[in-house]
Formats: sequence, structure tokens, C-alpha cells
Amino acid sequence: MERTCHRCGNSVREADGFCAHCGAPQLTVEAADAAVQQQQQAVLFRGDPQRVNWRAAILCALLVAIPVGLLSAFTGGNSLFGIAGGFAAMALYRRRSAATTDGRIGWRIGSILGVASAFLATTAYAAQEIVDRYWLHQGSVMDHEFEVLTQQGIDYATHATVQGPQTPEVASVVHRVTSFMLSPDGHAAEQLTAAIVMSLGMTLFAATGGAIAGRLLSLRAREQRSL
Repeated sequence: MERTCHRCGNSVREADGFCAHCGAPQLTVEAADAAVQQQQQAVLFRGDPQRVNWRAAILCALLVAIPVGLLSAFTGGNSLFGIAGGFAAMALYRRRSAATTDGRIGWRIGSILGVASAFLATTAYAAQEIVDRYWLHQGSVMDHEFEVLTQQGIDYATHATVQGPQTPEVASVVHRVTSFMLSPDGHAAEQLTAAIVMSLGMTLFAATGGAIAGRLLSLRAREQRSL
């Protein structure tokens, strides 16, 4: 099989590395393997709605988790950030991978976003608590606020569940619960419970936002194909 020399235009055999007429090297430049593989993956994921480009999905979820986690840490875990983050993660995933999306794919990516943002939010909140207590020396103020809120919660729960005068047994139980909740162990248990509840809520809202966004993007893609 022969080919044409890029310099002089004479015929050159396929096996020859140099042109026999002008001596120019005959180099063949092929498409980069990474670009070809990326195009093949784009076609594959675009054609199969059940497949997820996990590399792009995790990267997009982690990128969106940074602002969502930090904003949630300083606003008490606002659910709107999780829902908006789910939409943003799905839009970014669709843009980077050009893959087909649906509600199930959005739920998975949103769940990843929720777990990552919850971890970042709890870490940032814990760091803020450490700074306030040990660096800014606000430990006494924090403990007083905790004791007031805890006592109010115990009083409200007691009045809501116990009708009439308290018996000695009920008074003993209330005293033990109050002593535990006002202790350092009770404070730690309350903080841990709040962190778990906030993390579950952030994950649920982010997954819901991702599922809704995935469904909407899927419907939009169908409308564009039908035009």
C-alpha cells in the first residue's frame, strides 16, 4: 500500500519511514486515546439512561457541596440550600458529561451531594464551636445558653406529658433526666443528635432536589428531540 509524501507529493510505500525522493520523515498522527475514549463514553452514557458517569457525577457533587456545606453550617442547615444544590449539581453534571438524566440518577447524585455537604457543614460547625469556646473564651456564655434552653425544653416536655401533681416516681425520673441533660455528657449527646438530624435532613433535601432536577432535565431533553 502506498501513500503520498507530505513534502514532495511523490508516492511512498507504507512500510517506509522516509521518502525515497526527498528524504522527509513520514509521520502519522493519530487522534489522542483520551479524546476518543471521552467521545465513546459520552455516546454510551447519552444512549443509556440507566448508566451514570460516576467520575463526573462525584466531581460535580463535591464541587457544589463546598458552598452548600459552608452556607448550611452558618445558617443552621437551611433546607433551601440542599434543594438548590441538588439542582446545581445536576445541571453541572449534565453540562460536563452530556449524559442522559432522570429522577433516579438525580437522586443518586443528590445523595452524594447531601452526604458531602453534611460532612462539611458539621465539620465547619464543630470548628466554629471550638474557636468560640477556646479561642474567644465564650465557654461560660455557651454553657449558660445551653442550660437555659435545655431546662426550658425539659419543663415544656414535663408539663405536656404529666397532668396534675407529680408523684415521687415521676419526680425522680424528671430529676435524673434533668441531671443528665445538664451534664457534659448530655450536652455532647444533644450536639451529636442535632448533627445527625441535620445531616439526614441535608441529605434528604439534596437528594430530592437532584431527583426533581434530573426529571426536569430529562423532560427538557425529550422536548428538544421532538422539535
